[in-house]
Amino acid sequence: MTLETDVLVIGGGATGGGIAWDLALRGVRVILTEMGDLATGTSGRFHGLLHSGGRYAVRDPESAQECIDENRILRRVVPEAIEDTGGYFVLCPGDDESYVESWLQGCKAASIETASVPLAEARRREPALNPALRAVYSVPDGSIDSWDLLHLLQNGAQSTGKATFLTYHRVDSLRREGARIVGAQLTNLRNGKAIDVACGVVINATGAWAAEIGKLGGVLISMKLSRGAMLAYNIRWVNTVINKLRKPGDGDIFVPVGTVSVIGTTSVSTGDPGDTRVEAWEVRRILEEAEAMTPGISRARILRSWGGVRPLYDPGIDSEGRGAKRTFSVLDHAETDGVDGFISVLGGKLTTYRLMAERAADLACVKLNLSAPCATAATVLPSPAKAHLHQLKNRLNILEHGQNPGALICECEIVTDRQIIEAIEAGTHGENDVVTLNDLRRDLRLGMGPCQGGFCAYRAAAIRHEILNESPANTRSILSEFIERRVGGMKALLWGHNLRQALLSEQIYSRILGLSAQPTPVSAPTFSPDDFPFEQRVSGQPRIVVIGAGLAGMTAALAALELGAQVEIVAFGQGSWIAMPGWLETGKVEQLAALPDHPYHITSIQSLRAGLALLERCIGLNGARSYGLTLSGITRSASFTPFSLNHPLSANSRVQVIGFEGWRDFFPQLIADQLNEHGHQAQAAALPMPDFAGNFDNWPYHLARWLDSDDGQRTLIHALKIKVSNADVLIFPAVLGMRLETAKQIEAALNLPIIEIPTLPPTVSGQRMEAAMRKAVLARGGHITIGGRVIGYERDNGRITGVAAETAAHGRARIIPADAVILATGGLYGGGLDSDYTGRVWETTADLRVRDIPPQEAWFANDLLAGQGQPVHRARLAVSSQLQPLTAEDRPFAENLFAAGHILGGCSPIIEGCSEGIDIATAAHAVFQALHAV
Repeated sequence: MTLETDVLVIGGGATGGGIAWDLALRGVRVILTEMGDLATGTSGRFHGLLHSGGRYAVRDPESAQECIDENRILRRVVPEAIEDTGGYFVLCPGDDESYVESWLQGCKAASIETASVPLAEARRREPALNPALRAVYSVPDGSIDSWDLLHLLQNGAQSTGKATFLTYHRVDSLRREGARIVGAQLTNLRNGKAIDVACGVVINATGAWAAEIGKLGGVLISMKLSRGAMLAYNIRWVNTVINKLRKPGDGDIFVPVGTVSVIGTTSVSTGDPGDTRVEAWEVRRILEEAEAMTPGISRARILRSWGGVRPLYDPGIDSEGRGAKRTFSVLDHAETDGVDGFISVLGGKLTTYRLMAERAADLACVKLNLSAPCATAATVLPSPAKAHLHQLKNRLNILEHGQNPGALICECEIVTDRQIIEAIEAGTHGENDVVTLNDLRRDLRLGMGPCQGGFCAYRAAAIRHEILNESPANTRSILSEFIERRVGGMKALLWGHNLRQALLSEQIYSRILGLSAQPTPVSAPTFSPDDFPFEQRVSGQPRIVVIGAGLAGMTAALAALELGAQVEIVAFGQGSWIAMPGWLETGKVEQLAALPDHPYHITSIQSLRAGLALLERCIGLNGARSYGLTLSGITRSASFTPFSLNHPLSANSRVQVIGFEGWRDFFPQLIADQLNEHGHQAQAAALPMPDFAGNFDNWPYHLARWLDSDDGQRTLIHALKIKVSNADVLIFPAVLGMRLETAKQIEAALNLPIIEIPTLPPTVSGQRMEAAMRKAVLARGGHITIGGRVIGYERDNGRITGVAAETAAHGRARIIPADAVILATGGLYGGGLDSDYTGRVWETTADLRVRDIPPQEAWFANDLLAGQGQPVHRARLAVSSQLQPLTAEDRPFAENLFAAGHILGGCSPIIEGCSEGIDIATAAHAVFQALHAV
């Protein structure tokens, strides 16, 4: 394929888009090519600041003048992409007061408007500001949305009929005739096809990649690249741009952008234009520096970190990073290198993109012997026909006025299935460039909220799978790539809530969806009723307090009750039941027990057998199994499936996978396609579903409760008898009633075996097991208190005599008498351990000793789905062989305190396939030790 144009622009950032718009307005034919999507380079990886020039007023007056001049122009010609936030420069305690006068003089010289603002007035507008600030000055800063800007530039350029935009097209070579560049060869990265472009001029507007493109043209460009880190907070902590009033440095700017606020930056020299990593030290540096502007901000939740590479070009100057000028250069390689028809635009900032484009377009027109003047300083970019859906106001408006009904796929960013379907279908028709999940992210903000795609990524991938009829393997690949990128942007921020979020994503994508390398299938451990000492009841009814209401806590409570103790469970929350897939994993017990730090090493196989015997008696384990079927149709090793229907699936079985129309948490076609790839005969079908919530936000328990009713069961069975034919087995989402008995009744009525597959959390099968465990505890006389956080212990003579739990009475603690205590609060996911940005990990009830904490930068060193344990899982409560928490002197914190469950750490439960096994084994072992101690 051959294309012909006047100018080929390489680079889809703000400068490249600005050049295309400028040339198109002059009547020049232009093709823009970009190897990714628009604004995927530095233009899409900055903090969103529309510069007033104040940051450069002292050190770089030329850049300061360019910024304020362009700031004024852009407010007129691209108002849709700009928010007039205003800006403050603030003098923080300890900063050099003599800098203020130099800065004011520099601003005056560049005609940057400044005004002194009383601190009280500044803090009235921005309460997060430090009350100890020494001075505050206002400047005309703002924020600019680069995606909006690029869409406007593309729309405007294409509307002239002179511009063509080729995204996802890589430049492989530049074609020369003698000393002149006359074209380029491109590769369409969507289909691999080659395209030849003939042109009069090539403009290199690739930012940090300028040197790479220069090499293709036979010229040497000496760039001085500097990467910088930025952090996005979950809300707008400030509504005004906040700058430190000092020489530019790390962590000195806070920018409100859309629904979030962005803080940055750092400056690290790099030789790689794609080096967008963020290191842990950079995060710490930014947070420490930002505290002087906005105290306490280091404790606020950060959604994501990212890096951008500054394409600095300061020829003849040795300075790098912050020392290099921020102005720009337009090189005519005919003059600098003897290569005609080739122009490079280097350096600059997004704020000055229009001026850079004007200068480059002027030079291109000279080379083309054209005299058309630049019109971009006076021409307002036309509005697009459709609203930009990555803006919250547009998504809310469409949703609230009923223009985009459908399941809410991304709750964080309010993205419906209709929006995703329309975007993907438009991409298949060539109307846009939406093909991957990352394209959806840029257009719709999919996966950009607090969970970073933890829930919506699977939903969007499954919708895409159905529309494009892709192979399951390709869908998994695209989904995995998206998830890895979202988690990758959190790696430098994985502490506290963010770490728990990443561990929840590990649960969802490794266990429920089965996307990571799966544990080797193992046989379920054998056990008998005699493995638990039911007849060896203790005397005196000792008082056992169990802290934690997850599987470990409930198992410990049942064990103590069965052995004659009085038991009270006190817990802040309900544990991780809602993330359980419906099966119990125990792993290779003997092999894992050989590892010295593993919980099995302390408890042994006998404790696991005892715990299993206990659960069989109290709730029933529904027989041993070898696998569970995941939400992607892949099998995962499992030992027992006590609270979901499960049957063997033979190779020649005729299978029907049944879902519900429009439901966002189960996609039968993806599962059926996966089963067919493995030799099964599977078909997908969908049944009508009531809209329980009234806003297309139906959760698994809505369906389950409906199916617990007689009407729900009759409706389902009637619909199935119409839909189902020639099936040997049915596969359903695990929503066939909140009670397992309901699922069994439906199975009996259909006279066909049913396999239930876990859904996204909150899982019904996990809630079924929680209800059964709770019922068993209460039936045996136990007490359960949910919502009270344990905040300490009363001790006497080396023993705990009472547990202090929070109450609603103005923080007054309730003291629960105890003869022994079982600590089963969970690990870093469950909340028994917590962490912060300094790398500290602590136990949450009494700051008990935690050991084997790796360096923070190594906490999540591996890819989420690589099938390798994350080093952070090694962090563990220091305990004795009796599971007693130990002090720094290796003495028991209290003789009658014992730990159980994931707080023991020292293992990678999901990768090793032993999540429930360690809860059960350690709970039984801890109770035996506790009762022996009393």
